Amino acid sequence: MRCMAQPEARARIRQLREEDALQLEATSTDGVTVVRMQARELAFAVCEEFQKGMEKLMESGNTMLLIDFETIEFMDSMGIGTLIALRNKAHERGGELGLARIADPVHKVLRITQLHKVFPIYDDLESGVQALRNR
Repeated sequence: MRCMAQPEARARIRQLREEDALQLEATSTDGVTVVRMQARELAFAVCEEFQKGMEKLMESGNTMLLIDFETIEFMDSMGIGTLIALRNKAHERGGELGLARIADPVHKVLRITQLHKVFPIYDDLESGVQALRNR
């Protein structure tokens, strides 16, 4: 027996996929690569794609990275693990991974997990770029 979703359900599934879609935009300023994430969540649905994109940036020589969290409203344990793995890879290459413009719910997750002590966190992109440039 074949189960077919109703048109409304299929439309909602399509909408959820579009909402979960991750877009990365990277720009370099003074030796620091700012990565703008266009997604609502750094969670299971997008972590693999996010990690691959970030690793490509590192492989092409970008090791001082500042991730713009402005659009991220939620982060799960998969997102945390991905950030830690990327930080470690940046450090292996002599670089750093900083986080900027973090929403309160995500900042709370970082505080609860004590990761606010591990990652350099900046209120805005300008201060993040300046601090990472001087490392």
